[in-house]
Amino acid sequence: FFYSLLLTITVSLVRKTGALLQCRVLPLSSSQTSSSRLFVSRATFLQEVANIGAAAVLSGVSLPSTTTTPSSSNKRLHLSEEEMKQIILSDVVDRSFLVTAELTRDIYDESATFTDEIDTYSLPQWVAGTKKLFVAEGSKVQLVGDVHVSPEKAEFRFEEALMFRIPFRPVVSLSGTVVLTRDPETGLITSYKENWDQDVASVLKTAKFN
Repeated sequence: FFYSLLLTITVSLVRKTGALLQCRVLPLSSSQTSSSRLFVSRATFLQEVANIGAAAVLSGVSLPSTTTTPSSSNKRLHLSEEEMKQIILSDVVDRSFLVTAELTRDIYDESATFTDEIDTYSLPQWVAGTKKLFVAEGSKVQLVGDVHVSPEKAEFRFEEALMFRIPFRPVVSLSGTVVLTRDPETGLITSYKENWDQDVASVLKTAKFN
């Protein structure tokens, strides 16, 4: 249970901050429940862990404060359904972008949001956080069926095994659907939404440790 809590906190913190948090988590008090949303900063969380005598280590290097953002002129506007399908297929099958974050960025609006069953992130947060969060070579993404594209959205099913870049390299398994909403004017993707077949607790219970 406590390691499951660590994984849940890690997913949100890493994707929000772009840095990897590694720590041991002590039991919740009787007045707290696992369903409670935990809104804590990385610094506050580390300080609290230190105060109660647990070890906490912040590893990895934070991303530079200045990054190059693709200009709107570099975006691939008004792609046909078939063109969009082939790009997404390649991102899923060839680049496993769900765990590597190696997506074709020029088909996404820079203001696009990325939502999983834990939190919502900006495009830069999702890319940076995903790269920090998962061990790509220890993870696996499988496309189930085909990618379906319309002027309004693109959608596909997936199965994946995710290896987290935290102590013991836990691997969790899950399946679900990704829905990519498209802007009606530009055809760019403005929203990425993961819908899992399992709830968060069930996914975390599948954890295997290396």
